[in-house]
Amino acid sequence: MEQKKKKRIVIISIILTLIVLLFFITKAIIKNKLEQYLSNLPEQIELKYEDLSIGLLSGDVVFDGFKVNLKGQTTGQSNGFVQSKKMSLKGFSYWDYMVNKTINVSSIIANQPEVTYYHNPLASTSKGSQAMFDDIKQKVTVDDFKIKNAKIEVFDLEKDSVLLKTKNLNFSLSDFIFNGKQTSNTKPPFQFKNVALKIIDLEYQVNNFETLSFNELIFDNNTTAISDLKLKTKLSKENLSNQLQTERDHFDLHIPKIKIENQDFDFKGAKLLAFSSKNMTISDLNLTIFRDKLVADDLTNKAMYSKMLRDLDIQLDLKAIQIINGSITYQEKVKKDTQAGTLDFKNFNAKLINVSNTYHDSQTTINIDCIFMENTPLQVNWSFNVNNLQDHFTFKADIGNLKAEALNQFMTPNLNLKLEGDLKQTLFTIDGNAVTSNVDLKTKYNQFDIIILKENGNEKNKLLSGIINLYVSKDSKGQSDNFRKSDTKQVTRDNTKSVFNFIWKNTQSGLISAMAGDGTKEN
Repeated sequence: MEQKKKKRIVIISIILTLIVLLFFITKAIIKNKLEQYLSNLPEQIELKYEDLSIGLLSGDVVFDGFKVNLKGQTTGQSNGFVQSKKMSLKGFSYWDYMVNKTINVSSIIANQPEVTYYHNPLASTSKGSQAMFDDIKQKVTVDDFKIKNAKIEVFDLEKDSVLLKTKNLNFSLSDFIFNGKQTSNTKPPFQFKNVALKIIDLEYQVNNFETLSFNELIFDNNTTAISDLKLKTKLSKENLSNQLQTERDHFDLHIPKIKIENQDFDFKGAKLLAFSSKNMTISDLNLTIFRDKLVADDLTNKAMYSKMLRDLDIQLDLKAIQIINGSITYQEKVKKDTQAGTLDFKNFNAKLINVSNTYHDSQTTINIDCIFMENTPLQVNWSFNVNNLQDHFTFKADIGNLKAEALNQFMTPNLNLKLEGDLKQTLFTIDGNAVTSNVDLKTKYNQFDIIILKENGNEKNKLLSGIINLYVSKDSKGQSDNFRKSDTKQVTRDNTKSVFNFIWKNTQSGLISAMAGDGTKEN
């Protein structure tokens, strides 16, 4: 009896020993296979780690001292790297990897990774990304992928400067599937179900002149919310003018809150093909634009907005954009020894419908309701069809009671004149295209005077003021409805000037025709 018991113990011990040996052998084989796979990644990816540990039963894979070096497809030089003290894969299916030649993981978690990328503007980022995808043969599925508290820096190789940086990025992706190298294009290379992104304190160098930053961005499948977005010119107004060969606006934009709802994206590989949203809300926008007219004009062609939309590289479909309680200030400096003239638009509310290059028949419409200068109501209705190759548009405006003196902060420093009187109401419609337009304007005003100033900008030039006022009607009385009407035949656009310059040119022509003409429109 005792002999049989000893035999059982020996047999059980041998079996247990074999199981333990098999466990460690299997673990060693799997670890070896993983290491072989990781050493044969696409040539653009170089992976290093201090230690690799695996949990055979749990399916956990943990990299200590994890570092990935990303190399350029053409140069073979380092384009960037990702490093983390620990990278964890949970629920790794060894069976699928060994038998089915697929990679299935329950979760991947990267804690506090540091990402550094060297951007080369001469290299094709999309081609390099696609090449990496093409070299991965296996199908890859990840149920849950998370990056926690990442630090990211992007450097501009050409300028040896920081292009983008953020110290806190969190990212998650669920139900990720990479289909492996495809023999046909019937399936996208990768798919996912849910995505979430949160970035704190990002700064991006847009170009040599402007910096974009925001305090927080929260993004998911359907919505993007941005707080404290700022777009600012890096240099002071004076330093910018000293560096420019041709004029360029000085910007100071602050938007406390932006919300994009019901959004959708379409990609081909890493390239964005389309973006759509049913509603975008921009709250409390504050924008100051300064233009130094002492700098030489930029004589490049300025496209109409319909053409800009039509020529975009992506399909854009923004159903509605709302601007709520904005403030816009435009400053223009014409003379060296005087301050810039200023135009103000307060309580600026706007609704833009169908900002898109995807529709066929619908119009893009822009409706604006704001206060111009101190307390003048201004309403605008602007419409165009993005598919019209002549860039036809209609611009309608209704300007309420305007004290002419309110315009002097712009007129006096720039044109060396003052205005007096009341413009009770001005209505006009511009019907035009990219080349010419017609303006139909009528205005009701009282006690209107133009005062030409002497060169010192303070004293009245009585002779010139008297001559010019001979041609301008003092008021609009005497007309059947107390409105004087323009009889402008045609306004020709200068395509080296902005769209708003064209609007102003039409308004100016209409006012001159109404005030200096006979006040009637020829039928």
